Order: sequence, then C-alpha cells, then structure tokens
Amino acid sequence: MIKLALLIAAVIVAVSVVLRLSAPYLVSSSVVRSAIASSIAAWVGHEVTIDDVADIGFWPQPEITLTGIKVTRISNGELETLGEVDRLSARFGLISALAGRPDFSAFRLERPRIQVWRGIDGGLDWSDQGVLSDAVRAAVAATPDVQTNGAADNAEIGSVEIIDGEVTLTDVASGASFVASGVNANIDWPGLAAPLSGQGRFRLGDTPVSVKLHTPTPLVLIGGAASRVDASASIADLSAEVRGTVSLRQASAEDTDINIRISDVPKTAAALGLRLAGTERWRTAAIQARVTNAEDEWRFEDLDFEINDSRGDGILALKNRPGERPLLSSTLAIDHLQLDDMLQALSINVGDRANVRLPGLTRWLDIDLRLSAATAAFGGFPMSDLGASLIGRGDALNLVIADTRFLGGTIAARLSGTGEGFDKGADVAVTMTRVDLGDLMSRLSLDGGPSLKGTGSVGFNAKLVGTGWQQNIEAMSGKLTIASDNGQVTGFSPDGLRRLAADRAYFQLSATGNDGLDYSTLDIAVSFSEGSAEVERADIIGKRQKLDLAGIIPYSRQALALTGALSAASNGDQTQLPLSFFIGGAWSDPVISPIPARPVPGQ
Repeated sequence: MIKLALLIAAVIVAVSVVLRLSAPYLVSSSVVRSAIASSIAAWVGHEVTIDDVADIGFWPQPEITLTGIKVTRISNGELETLGEVDRLSARFGLISALAGRPDFSAFRLERPRIQVWRGIDGGLDWSDQGVLSDAVRAAVAATPDVQTNGAADNAEIGSVEIIDGEVTLTDVASGASFVASGVNANIDWPGLAAPLSGQGRFRLGDTPVSVKLHTPTPLVLIGGAASRVDASASIADLSAEVRGTVSLRQASAEDTDINIRISDVPKTAAALGLRLAGTERWRTAAIQARVTNAEDEWRFEDLDFEINDSRGDGILALKNRPGERPLLSSTLAIDHLQLDDMLQALSINVGDRANVRLPGLTRWLDIDLRLSAATAAFGGFPMSDLGASLIGRGDALNLVIADTRFLGGTIAARLSGTGEGFDKGADVAVTMTRVDLGDLMSRLSLDGGPSLKGTGSVGFNAKLVGTGWQQNIEAMSGKLTIASDNGQVTGFSPDGLRRLAADRAYFQLSATGNDGLDYSTLDIAVSFSEGSAEVERADIIGKRQKLDLAGIIPYSRQALALTGALSAASNGDQTQLPLSFFIGGAWSDPVISPIPARPVPGQ
C-alpha cells in the first residue's frame, strides 16, 4: 500500500510538472485573452476591449496579465466609458485552459477607473444584463424563505486586489459627483452566493478614508435591499462602526448598532466641509445608539453621547412626514448643557459669535425636544437641575425653561419667536426668584457704577426685532423689575452725598465714598425701548434714609440722566432736610449736581 501510494503521488507530481512545462505549447494566449474578455463582458453585460496580453505564466500558478481593459456602452447614441483598467492580472485553471474554457480567480486590478451612477430611485446604474446584475436582481427578489438556485449562485470569484484605483459616483437627482481616488483594497469573495469581506483605503479630496466591511449577503447589499453588515470606517479624526441591517437604496437602517467617535471636531468638520451652527466650541464628540426604522421613523434607542466630556443619554426619533419637514423629537438627559450653543444651533445669534450665519437645524427640521441637565450655563451664568422643552414648527420656535436653580435661587424663562434666527421678532420672559443680586450684577459686567447686594427677585420681559442680541440691542423693548429686602446699594454713600452737596455745585459719584446704602426694601420698575430706559419707579428704603430715583437711562450709550431725592426714613433723623439732585453722564462714574431747595417765603 505504501509503494502504491508513493507511486500515485509520483505520477501526480510528474503529470503536474509535465503539464506546466508543456502548458506554454498547449495553451493559446489568445484563447485565454478571449476567455477573460468574454468573462468580463458576461459579468457586467457590456462591451469589453483589451489592448494586449502583457504576460502569461504557468509557474508556480498559471496567471495572465492584460493591459488596456475598457468597458463601454452605448448611451443616447454615444459611446460611454464605464470603466478602464491599466493592468489586470488573474489566475486561471490549467485543466480548464487546456479544455479551452479557462476559469479565473485571484484578480489584481492596477489603476482601475470606474464610473457609477446613482439613479433617482437610489439604485446603482453600472451594470446591464450580465451575470452579476442577474444575480443581484434574483437575490433582491428572493424572500428569506426561498433560496435561489441559479447558475450565478455557483459562479466563483476568489480574491480581488485593487491598486491605485479611482471611483466616481454621480448622483443623477442632484448632479453632484464624488470621487474616491488612490483606492487600494483587498476583497475576499469566494463566490456570488458566499459572504464578502474586504478592507480598503482611499481619499475623498484631501481627506484619507479607510473602511472594513463584512456581509453575508453581498448581492442583496449591492442591490440596495436590506442586508446584514458589519462595517467600520475612519475619516480624518472620525471613526465609525455599523453593525446591523442597512439598505443603500432607501438609506435606512433596521436594528443597527452605530458607534461614532470624533477626536477633533474642528479638523473633521474642515476635512468634510461640514459646518453647523452651535458646534463651533466642540472639541470632541461621540454617539452610540441602536437604530431602528419603521413607518417612516428612525428611532435612536439606548442613545449615549458625549460632547467635550459632557455625557448624555435618552431616546431620539426622526420622522419623515410627506409634504412637511421631518420632525426631530427626543427626551435627553445631559450632564452639562451650554444654552447659548444650543440657541446658536437653532440659528439664534445671541451674541457676536460669527459674522456669517452658519446653517442651523431649524433650516431642515421641525423639533420637539425635552431636555434635562445636571448643570447648564448661558454665557457666564451657571445653572443646575435644569429642565427645558424646545418646540419648533415651521419658522416658529418656543423654548421654555422650568424652575432651575440659579445664583442661589431659581430662574424660569420663555423664549418664542418666528423667522430664521428670529429675524421676524421674538419675545423673552425671564423670572428670577430669590437670587443673589450681587453675583448677578458682577456677572453682567456693567463696568463700574452703583450696584446691588442682597437677595431679590428680577422680572424681565422684552420684545426683540431682528436678529442678534448685542448687535440689535436698541431695537429691544420691554420692562424690568427688581424687588429685594435687606440688601445694599454699593458705590453710593448717602452721608458723603450730603457732605459734598453742602458746598459744591457738582461732583463725581465716586467722590462720595464707598459706604453704601443699606436698605430694607428695594422696588424698581424700568421700561425700555429704542436704546433708552425710563425709570418708572425706584424706591429704596433704608434703615435711616430713603432714596427715590426717576428719569432715563440711555443704555445703548451707557449713560444716565436721573433725578434723585434723598430723605429721612420713617425711623431716621427727621431733622435732616430732603436733598434733591441730578445725576448724569457715564454710568461708570456719573456726575452729581445738587438741586437747591426752593426758598421759603421771606427768605
């Protein structure tokens, strides 16, 4: 038996050696060339031409190398090139070549250039009635319970290596083209009915991209129907993973897990040419979710996200509504929310963030959001335990902030307006209850002048006209009220005022001293419009003295024009005569002019 086995092995080796030595004389290169041209044409269903056979070898494996391969079709009466390959190498079976019908595997394409069109229906228009397109249509038409058994299912492919390729994808609906250059890829696809695995690298413009893909049903995926995939990609500083069922034709996902991380948001946005209002201060971002799609609604469940080390979770849904804008709805809990960034994302410019308005979410979507945040901030104002709702329909937007901890008290606010970036007007209502007035005044950065200390309540109601906040402050109109007890007016000394008023016609407020006016009741009401505020009521009652103010405050010029009356409080020194004065100039250090008392008869 051993001798027989050795004899058989020796015969096989001898026959193999003889075949390879004699193959150049037995196998015609023209036959192999014609066969591979016919094979390519059969696969893509279009005309194929080959310039030359660059090389054909039989050791250690039979392999042929062709040059100048071109795939063409007739479109609108003109010859159109679908693809070109500078060099194509493929292995072929020696026995099948001897029979005149060589089969090919292990393809290597050098510098291929392929044109692909995405039709209005979302399908890819790159093949005709070839083996591949027939297999794709059969796979898409088959139901999960019915398996196709066509000849295409038995077609073998093997491995495919792409070197320095280029793929141009043209979207027929928009006319836009996307070019992937420098494509280097390795694909393992044993046969049409087998799973496909591959990895590759290419460039979109100047942006490097790398991808990995595995799918058990590649024909279904190519056909645009729902197919299981396990894919990952990295683009600039963005990495993404997708595991689940996706459809390229419908751009949909079902029961799909996604994981996206961006280590450098500005760099990635610049590389991809994407700019969205509200993201200017983002450094890093990440999102994980399970995506489902049913009844025209995408749902992002088990949602976890992170922006600049601030984490959040919740659920988000995007619903497609025929004839209307899509609706984005969510319930989110966030570690930290930057309110001015959120408003900026909605195209509401509250400051001088940019000279050119970036596109915001409300340009494309209606929104219905419920938000909660452990901490929040608006500019330099900190908040905690925030609850908010945001509803946007068409060009109308409403933001409501429920009672939120703010500067030792609470704050509630409502912002509603219409137009892009509220260019058709907006209403603002803010109520602060039992807040630290000293902290509030210091954060407002009013550049000197009298200020307040103590605990009090503030009401602010305003109507905005046009976009912006700081740029359009003169177009704002409304009312401001402040009520407090047991506090102090800093930067104002009643005793110093009386002392200087006794012998001076005018003096600066800073010259009166810094004793301050302790009060037990403070009640201020101011109405404002067109860059100027009118003091309707300013009653400040201290333990010994009372201060009343009236007049106007041209706040757009940071100026004052007020009259004041300083008198003894009910429990103060009643022998002190009332003192009237005018206070005007820059509010950082205004000038005071005492108003002489009217002379009594006979004086």
